[in-house]
Amino acid sequence: MKKMTKAMLMTALILGSVSMGTAVEANELNTFALDEYVVTATRYEKKAVDVAASVEVFDQERLQATGASNLYEAMQYGTGLLVNQYGSGGSSMGNMTSKIVIRGNTNGTLVLVNGMPINLRGTYDLNDIPIENIERVEIVRGGGSVLYGSDATGGVINIITKKERQNFVKAAVGNFGQQEYVASVQADKLGFSYKYSKWGSVNDMGWNKSDKLFDRSWKGPENNNFDLTYKFNDRLSLMASHNESKYNYLTTFTKSTRMGFTPANDTKQEVKRNNIQLTYQDNGFKATAYYVDRDREKYGNLLEDGRFYNHDDELSKNYGLDVQKSIDMKDATFLIGATYQSENYKSEEESQAYKYESDTSTKIVKDPDEGGVEGYTTDSTKGNQSRDNYSIYMQYDKKLSKANSIILSARESWTNNSPTGDEFDNFSGQVQFIHKLNDNESLYASAGQSFKMPTLYQNYRNQGADLEPQEGTHYEIGWKKDIDDNRSLRVALFDYEVENNISAKANEETHEWEYTNENIKNTGIEAEYALVSAKGFGYNVSASYGNPKAQSIDKYGYDFGWQKDNNKFELKAGLTYRMDKWKAAMNAAYVSGRHGFKTTSAKYKDNGSLKTPASLSTFDAKAYLLTNLNIEYQAQKDLSFFATINNIFDRDDVVFYSDSAEYYCTPVNFLIGMKYSF
Repeated sequence: MKKMTKAMLMTALILGSVSMGTAVEANELNTFALDEYVVTATRYEKKAVDVAASVEVFDQERLQATGASNLYEAMQYGTGLLVNQYGSGGSSMGNMTSKIVIRGNTNGTLVLVNGMPINLRGTYDLNDIPIENIERVEIVRGGGSVLYGSDATGGVINIITKKERQNFVKAAVGNFGQQEYVASVQADKLGFSYKYSKWGSVNDMGWNKSDKLFDRSWKGPENNNFDLTYKFNDRLSLMASHNESKYNYLTTFTKSTRMGFTPANDTKQEVKRNNIQLTYQDNGFKATAYYVDRDREKYGNLLEDGRFYNHDDELSKNYGLDVQKSIDMKDATFLIGATYQSENYKSEEESQAYKYESDTSTKIVKDPDEGGVEGYTTDSTKGNQSRDNYSIYMQYDKKLSKANSIILSARESWTNNSPTGDEFDNFSGQVQFIHKLNDNESLYASAGQSFKMPTLYQNYRNQGADLEPQEGTHYEIGWKKDIDDNRSLRVALFDYEVENNISAKANEETHEWEYTNENIKNTGIEAEYALVSAKGFGYNVSASYGNPKAQSIDKYGYDFGWQKDNNKFELKAGLTYRMDKWKAAMNAAYVSGRHGFKTTSAKYKDNGSLKTPASLSTFDAKAYLLTNLNIEYQAQKDLSFFATINNIFDRDDVVFYSDSAEYYCTPVNFLIGMKYSF
């Protein structure tokens, strides 16, 4: 079912509205049950085994077991999730942010906070979100655009924050200049927390494939995070957060550069994020007004004498309203909702550079002090765009019999006041079926659609060139079994294809990023098994295998065919131990079979009406293994000590690669600290 008509799904909605082993015996376990209920996959609370989708939950206990300081580090150990990381602690290169790839779809992750989207111009900065403020994280793998709109062509990560803060202070230090200080307090209806974290310098974190002497080192990140909650009453609540992140990456050029003479360049980034949500919830009705922004300011300077300078200030902000109502009927639940979002993008860029006249006989660029001719250039660009996004969504969950249920979902989305004049209109539908084998075991099948609109930033950078919205079709069948209160098993088979996937390509002539459409697809299998325990050993293990591919079509319409893309195999595992005052956890993430390809359209030759195709080159990256060990000792009821070690085996693995560069994981690093509760 590649296409689903609006009439078929809308008619259905309208008519609808009238066994594995265990390392520890169960009787030796204390009460420490698995999470039974989730909200993200259906927008209302439902038992996980009754959801027709692949859902994974990181509750507070599991988040702490990862030893992660921020959410990005914790998500590395999720099933079917691939990390694309640039700098230390998950830090980014400005707008080239570290990303979580779901099922091989690089640009298809929608990140929510309490159900509200925080994606801005393709970024979500998970490394800026402290673990301490999170109650749980729900990950829904597979296209989720029907319920949540644009961006969820790969899946959804929903961060559910704590409604009340704990009273504690925490401090920790480590190597590479690491520092971490946290204070949290709840006073009646008001909760507040502050976290400061910092990294020092880490050298040789990345290099350029065309010049192995071209490397990058990181200084930072340095984060300040402020967070507050206020509960007016049982129905109305406020959440607000402000994060400031600073970091530098130093690029050493020793062979050739765009300017011809640049010994080194220090790029300083400052990113500020605000997120405000006001939520009213009562008797199946929920309304959230939200505001989220991201201000990224970049300064580029030549280290030696300041001959090169660049300043780039970019502000993205969205505000909107999401309203939904769930209605319980006889053997059915009907959900209806609507959203409005104002999307805004503004950019101001200014640069100045000295150019040098080269000695044409020797092709050597000369410094002015050595006889070169000094020249001065300036350039300034500005961009200011906005548009309005609207959608209406519905879901009808009908119990057909004691064992069988069907879920029909649909969403209509459209835009208005687009700066290019090209408005988008999309209809997405989904059909899901669940067969209950018993109260704790089910089989399910799902077929649905997804979409993603080009961002204002992408349209601006493409200088008005048309970018088509992404449209995907997704299929999935699965088996879920809660063996008992402590053990669970999940297996899923999936297949998807996304047309017009928006991808970034580097222009070799202008050295700027351009955005083009390509097609991607993947077919794979995922399996998870977990045993949780309040005493003794527990563990979780998951494996996923897929065959992600991308079809590149260049600007002249030449089709290079389907090429291997992203990774094939992932194995994730976690082992926990709890006994008396001690808790310990070890986590590992192994990823292999990573591939990529590059087309070089600059090599196109126009021989009259016959155009010679551009070259196509393929490349691959070695497998990586990320590891983590976290140990905690509860000295007394209100005082604990902890130690975390990352990259235990000190591997020099590539955690992000492209056709032009590779970036490495941080060498073995540790953090030791204490936490005092009051």
